[in-house]
This record gives sequence, structure tokens and C-alpha cells, in this order.
Amino acid sequence: MKKIYNILFGILLLFPFLISSCSDDYMETNLGNQALILSVSETAINLDVTAPQSEAVTYEWTPGSNFNTNAAISYTFELGLAGTNFEKSIKVELGEGKNSVSYKTEELNAILLNNLGVTPDNEIELEARVTAEVHSEGVQSQVSEIVKVKVTSYKPVSPTLYLIGSAAPNGWSADEATKMNTVSGAAGGFVWQGKLNAGNLKFITTLGQFLPSYNKGSDDTKLYLRELDDAPDDQFVIPTTGIYKISVNIINLTIKIETLDAPEYSELWLVGNPTDWKFMPMTVDPSDPFVFYYNADLSAGGEFKIATATNWDAVFFRPAEDQTPAGSGLSVVKWAGNPDNKWNISGGVYKIKLDTRDLKIDIVPFTPYAMIYMVGDAAPSGWSIDNATAMTATSDPFKLTWTGTLNAGEMKFTCDKKNDWSGAWFLASQNGIEPSGSTEQMIFSPTGSDPDNKWKITSAGTYLIELDQLQQTVSIKKK
Repeated sequence: MKKIYNILFGILLLFPFLISSCSDDYMETNLGNQALILSVSETAINLDVTAPQSEAVTYEWTPGSNFNTNAAISYTFELGLAGTNFEKSIKVELGEGKNSVSYKTEELNAILLNNLGVTPDNEIELEARVTAEVHSEGVQSQVSEIVKVKVTSYKPVSPTLYLIGSAAPNGWSADEATKMNTVSGAAGGFVWQGKLNAGNLKFITTLGQFLPSYNKGSDDTKLYLRELDDAPDDQFVIPTTGIYKISVNIINLTIKIETLDAPEYSELWLVGNPTDWKFMPMTVDPSDPFVFYYNADLSAGGEFKIATATNWDAVFFRPAEDQTPAGSGLSVVKWAGNPDNKWNISGGVYKIKLDTRDLKIDIVPFTPYAMIYMVGDAAPSGWSIDNATAMTATSDPFKLTWTGTLNAGEMKFTCDKKNDWSGAWFLASQNGIEPSGSTEQMIFSPTGSDPDNKWKITSAGTYLIELDQLQQTVSIKKK
């Protein structure tokens, strides 16, 4: 009997703690009978076309009541045109514990134009409400009072822009017009650099369509949006063939056309023992036309030189001293004929980089990285470099692939996942460039992300990425 008494006494001692624990859990889920109240961060919004990623508005609401059922609550948010009784509206189904909805400027403007049929540049009134659904039988839904907001929309600008004209690389073909690159962080900004011919130039927004176009405005620094066939068709004039950089902003309607230094040679060839004395074309750096690459398995080793034309009488880039071995920052001279100086390397895989501006060459053995990783707000793991998303190795030690979901945003590739960001990187040819879907050249930076060029993913979805470390190429293709 004494033993039974001791057990009962022990249970009684624990009982207050059991009651307290149950009570705490109950209070976490018992929301009582509080009202469902919806509030909004702004009551008058003038959406700004120059700041598409800025926060436009946030709707928040109180949890509402589960009427002492301890049941979870889910929410439905509705946003529609005032006076339509939510017949013209969008509906957002939210899970448990979600008590807010936010819209960026670009998102809200797209809802107004595409979902609600609003005409750009007009002030309209929106109504919003939220419905709370208690996950318990017999409990009625709660609906908040309507909250109103006045909003002025804008006409969105094109996300793409192309060069067209007799000065452009592909002439007057609207189907093959040359795509410009978006400028990261600058709404409406585009940039392109490369060779232009002497001739005329303007810009189109859509492949295969001559309208709308951006033409020359009141002077050479201004753009004019041409939307009708009978509107003025003034064009920019490129006076001489050369290397140019074009920067435009189709929101501000501004343009800047700059002449860049042009390299003496636009093509070079490596020839020697490693190529069986065949002239093998080098690759031009996508961001600097003075820099050339030849990345390959040069197992044969031996002598080589670099030709400016595919004949033996041409000028060659050569070492200052005959039989110079591999190395970095080696001096280069150029001449035709004798002395017939050549570099001499042992067999192996090499990355060769020739700078024709500074007359320097790097001849560096290359060992592929065991893994390449993706970082950026477009990548699954975001900007967390220590948790960067790994690609998938293939039977070819230089090639990797990856298939998965990318978010809208920026991304780049790290080779060695150093936490201080000082490791090696593969980078886009220009900052903010949108992947073309085909194979494109990358920049390799061995010590830190320099230049910090990133790809810009404009449309979230499933992508296939194929990366070649040796040739410094990548294909980022939406499936």
C-alpha cells in the first residue's frame, strides 16, 4: 500500500507541470474570438517605371479567430478593381500562418495591366479583402472589411532590344538582329560593344518585327520611340567601320555611342608541334578584342608560335628568346622571317592567353576543378557560398551539367567554394547578360570574381546548364 501511495504522490507532484505544458500548447493554437482585420502599407501609389524591383505595397492582417477549436487557419487574399464586387480580381491562396502579401512595382503593374485590364498611366482604385478558413467542421469563414488603395500604373518598356541597320553586324534582317545586353540594376538600360560597319543604325524590340523601334531623336544623344509606319524614321549614322560601345536607356530615351580602340588583328592562329603544324584558330575574349585564347590538350608538346594569317610568310607573335618554356606574363614580340623563335612546352593540357595590347602571354598547365558550383539569387541556394549548388560531373573531366529550377535573378559559377569569395570563378562576358540558350564564351578569373559579371535569369523555370571548364563555354537553356 505504501508503494502505491508513493506512486500516486509522484504523479500528483508532476500534475501541475503536465497542466502547464498542455495549457501552453493550447494557448499557442487557441486564437480566441479576435477580429480579422486587414491593413495596407500605402493608400496612394504612383508606380515608378524606373524602379521595377522596389517594394510597392504590403497587405497585412491579424490572424482572426479559430473560435476555441485549436484548429489551423488558412487564408485567401483577393485584389480587384473597386466597384466590381471582386469579379475583376486576382485570388491568392495562402497556407497556414501566412499573414501578409507584398508586391514589387513591376509585379503590381503587371497585375493591373494583364489581369485587371487597366489602361497604363491612369489612376484607378483597388479593393482588397482576406478570407480566413478554419480547418474545423461547422466553423464559418471570416471575411475582413474591404481596404481601398489608389494606384497609378505605367506602360512597361521592352525587356529586349536589338541592333538593326547597314551598320549592324547582321544588317537589316529583323529576324537576325543583334541582341543587346541588359544592364543589371538599371531599368531600361542596355549595352553592347563590338564591330560596326560604316552605315545607319536603329533599334528594334522584337525579333522579326520592324515596329516598335527606337530611332534617332532630336540629336545623337536622344532616342525616339517609333510605333507607326508613317512616323519619322531618322537613324543614327556610324561614320567609319570600327569597334564601338553603345549604351542606351529606353526609359530616359538616352543613347551614347563610343569609339573603342580596335585591335590590329581580329583573328589569330596557333601552329606548331602540338597542332601537327596545322593552323588552329584562337578564340577572342568576349569582353576584350585584344585578348586571344587557345585552350586544349597539347599532349604532343614541342614548339609553337602564333600566326596573324594562315601562311608561313605572315607576321608571327613569338617569344623574345627561342625555346622559351611555359610560364605566366611572358614577353611577346612580333615579326616575320628569321630568327624563327618559338615557345617549347612539355605535353599536357594548357590554357594559353595572349594579350596583343600589352604583348604578354600566359602558357599555363590546366587541371580541371573537381566540381563547379552555382551561386546567386537565381540559384537554388541563393548567395550562400558555403552551401552553393553543385553541378553534376560527367565522363569528360572538363564538362559538367545541371538540370533544375532557377529563380529570376543573377548567378555566376564558383570553382572552389572558398568562404571568403577569393577563389576561382567562371563569369559572364558582360554583367547582367541574359543567357542566349546557345553556347557562349565565359570569363575565367583565378583569384576572386573580377570582373564581377553575372548572368541575369529573367524568367524562372527549369533549365539545363552545360559548362566546359577547358573551353570556358556554357549553355544555359530553358527547357
